[in-house]
Amino acid sequence: MKINILDKQLANMIAAGEVVERPASAVKELIENSVDANAKNIIVEIKNGGMTYIRVTDDGDGIHPDDAVTAFSRHATSKIATKEDLEKICTLGFRGEALASIAAVSRVEMFTKTKDTPFGKNVVFEGGELMEDVEAGCPDGTTIIIRNLFFNTPARMKFLKNDAAETTAVTDVVNKMILCHPGVAIKLISNGKNVISSHGTGNVIDCIHAVYGENYANNMLDVEYREEFISVTGCTGAFSLSRKDRRHQVFFLNGRNIINKTISTAVAEAYRNSVMIGKFPVCVLYINIAPGLVDVNVHPTKMEVRFSNEKKIYSAVYWAVKEAISRTKHIPDVDETAVFTTENKTEIPPQTELPIKPSLNEKHDIVSDVKDKIRDTIMKSEQARSLPNHLADKGFFSQEIKNVPKSEPVQTTPVFRAEPVRDVQPQTDIIASPVVEQPDARAEDTVRKQYLPNRDFTLVGQVFNTYIIAQTGDDMLLIDQHAAHERIWFEKLMAECQSGTISPQALLIPVVISLDGHDFNIVCDNMEFFGEIGFEIDVFGDSDIIVRKVPMEAEDDVLRETVADIIDILSKNSAKPKHELYEKTLHTVACKRAIKGGRHLTAEDMEHLVSEVMTLESINTCPHGRPICIRMSKTTLEKQFKRIV
Repeated sequence: MKINILDKQLANMIAAGEVVERPASAVKELIENSVDANAKNIIVEIKNGGMTYIRVTDDGDGIHPDDAVTAFSRHATSKIATKEDLEKICTLGFRGEALASIAAVSRVEMFTKTKDTPFGKNVVFEGGELMEDVEAGCPDGTTIIIRNLFFNTPARMKFLKNDAAETTAVTDVVNKMILCHPGVAIKLISNGKNVISSHGTGNVIDCIHAVYGENYANNMLDVEYREEFISVTGCTGAFSLSRKDRRHQVFFLNGRNIINKTISTAVAEAYRNSVMIGKFPVCVLYINIAPGLVDVNVHPTKMEVRFSNEKKIYSAVYWAVKEAISRTKHIPDVDETAVFTTENKTEIPPQTELPIKPSLNEKHDIVSDVKDKIRDTIMKSEQARSLPNHLADKGFFSQEIKNVPKSEPVQTTPVFRAEPVRDVQPQTDIIASPVVEQPDARAEDTVRKQYLPNRDFTLVGQVFNTYIIAQTGDDMLLIDQHAAHERIWFEKLMAECQSGTISPQALLIPVVISLDGHDFNIVCDNMEFFGEIGFEIDVFGDSDIIVRKVPMEAEDDVLRETVADIIDILSKNSAKPKHELYEKTLHTVACKRAIKGGRHLTAEDMEHLVSEVMTLESINTCPHGRPICIRMSKTTLEKQFKRIV
C-alpha cells in the first residue's frame, strides 16, 4: 500500500475536526484569543446557533499588520517560543491551531489593528485559502467573522443539532467565560437579541448574578483557601441550591475552564450528609497552582489536565469547600442528650405476683396513678421544659390521644415500667397508656371511623407530624402522609392531563424568575408543553420569565424550585416521548403540591387522606418509588411485646 503525504488543506481540515467540533468550539477559541490579547470588552454575535454567522469583537492588543496572514497558518502562535515554555503555560491558547482550523472549514474575515499602527488589516480566507489581504480602517483590537461553518465538510454538518441546541451550547461557553474572567465585560447576541452580558466589575458574585440569576447570587458562600503552592477561591452554594446534575459545578484552573473527576469528587465529599442523595451542590471555584505542576497539553480542547500531585489538589479543594459551608450552621444540631429518663421509678409487681384480683375500680386507680407519676416525672424534667409546646397543665405534648377505643374490662392489671423514653415527639402523647374504662354500652364511641365499600378503618392519630396511624381489622397501618398525598395528586394530574382538563390557578402576584441562557432557551422552546401541564408562562426580559398561572398552590421559593426541576427534566429528556415527559414533570408537580412531612393534620384531613389511600387499589408507592403505607399485624405486635412466642 502506497503511503501518501497529505496536502496542507486536507491536513488542516482533519485538524479542524479536533479543535472545532461545533460553533461553540469556535466561539470558545476566539474568546480565549481575545482574553490572551488583554481585551476588556468582548462582544459575541451569532445567527442560527452560529452555523451561518459568528462575530467576535474585542478591544485587545490586536495583531500587527505584518502578522495578520501568518496568524492563520498552522502552529502559528505568539504564546510560546521554546520547549521550556510548554512547562509554564500561562495563556489560554498556545497550540496555534485555532485560526487555521476555523479557516479550513469556513469563510473567515478578520479586521485587526494595534494601538501603534495608523491603519488596520483586513484578511479573508475561504476553505483555508487566502482570498483578500488589504489595509482597512478599524478600531484598536480584533474582529473575526465566521460565515457558513463546515460549508466544505458536509459530513460534519450531519452531526450538528438544531439552532436552539447550538445556541444553548454557545451560551454555555459564554457563561463559562464570564465566570472565568470577572474583569472582562462579555456580551452575547443571538439573532439580534441580547442573551447575556456581564459588566467586567471583577466581582465573582456579579458574574454569578449575570449567569445564574439573583437567587444563586444571594445564596453563595465565599471560598478562600491557601495551602503551600495551591490556592482555591470563588463561591460555593448553600445546601438549598443543590441540583440534580453537576451542570452548575464550574472549575477553573489557572484561568482555564476544565473538567476533572478529582475536583468533582472532592466537592461531593465536602457536601456529604449535607445534600440529598442524587443532588449535587453548586460551585464556582478558581484553582491556581504553579504552571509546572499541571499539564494542560493533554487534548486539543484543553478541557482535560493532569496534575503532578492529585492528592494535594483533592485535599485543597475538599478543605476549601468544607470550611466555607461550615462557617454557617444551616441545619440545627440534634441534641442527643435530650433523652427523657425517670427518677424514683415506680415499680409495679408483675402480674403473676398479684395475689388478689383487683376490682374494676381498683384497676382503674392503679392505671391512673402510675400514668400520673410517669407524666409528672417527665413534666418536671429540664428537657421537657425546654421543648416547644410545653404546657405545664397538660403536658409538653401539643395534642393528646383522644381517640382511644373503649375496650372490655381487662382481667389483669397492666404493668407500667418507668423505662427511658427515647425520641419523644411533642406532637403526640405516645407515652400515654391505654385507659381502661368501665363498660358502657350506651357511651358514644370516641374513635373516628370511615366506612368505604368493603373497606373500613379506625383512625388512631398522627405521629411525628409525618405518619398517620390507622387500624383495619387486625392490622395497624402506618401511612407516610407526604408519599400518599403525592401519589394521589399524581394520579389526579395524570388523569386531567390525558383528558386535557388541568385547571391552572391564577397567581395573585405573578412570579418573575431569572434564568441562565441554557434554561431560558429551554423554557422558550417548551412554552406549549408548560401550558399543557398547567403553567402559564411568558417571556419577561432578555433572560427572565414570568409565571402567571400554576397547577399548584405553593410559595414563591417552591414554585421557582418546581420550574427549575421541570427545566432539568426537559433538558435531559428532550429525545423521549411526550408521555414520558408528562409523567416525569407531573411527578415533580405532585411532589411539590403534596403536604409535607412534619405538618400537623386535623382529624378530618387525616380521615380524608386515609380514605383516598384506600382507593388506590394495588398502588402502594409514591411516583418516586417510596412506599406509601406499611403494615404491622396484631400478631407481629404481640410478638414484639412477648405476649405470644
